[in-house]
Amino acid sequence: MATPVHIKGGAGDWGAKVTSLGQLVVAPLAYDETVFKELAEKNTAYNFYKPKSGQQFVITLIRAKADRQVSNTDDADVVIYEASSDSETTVDKVLHQEAMIRGEDVTLPMNLLVAAGKFVNAKTTDDDIHMAVMGYYIPEIT
Repeated sequence: MATPVHIKGGAGDWGAKVTSLGQLVVAPLAYDETVFKELAEKNTAYNFYKPKSGQQFVITLIRAKADRQVSNTDDADVVIYEASSDSETTVDKVLHQEAMIRGEDVTLPMNLLVAAGKFVNAKTTDDDIHMAVMGYYIPEIT
């Protein structure tokens, strides 16, 4: 049986908390940035985040909706990936891949570190996928 533990700051306020992923936070987390794109063209790179010098991006949530333009007979294969440029369709590393059907709505909470110097792109085999990618930058981990 777990013993409840409470951590308080010096002034009696809560000085720490545990995230939904079980992480103990003793300092403010960065606020999420969000980028929305409509993946409207097949096999086209859509850029969500560019690398920043000395920093890495952490993806905290991906939300996607396949609209009525998606085929009613074939899935839309959606790939979120690391790439070497913002227009690159060549996948350096798959971050997440999902086969979506018409009308499907997907919300994926995560805590995913993108490699330093990499772009976060997405592409699909069918149009139209509406997608938001959320997260924040942290100092580069060496």
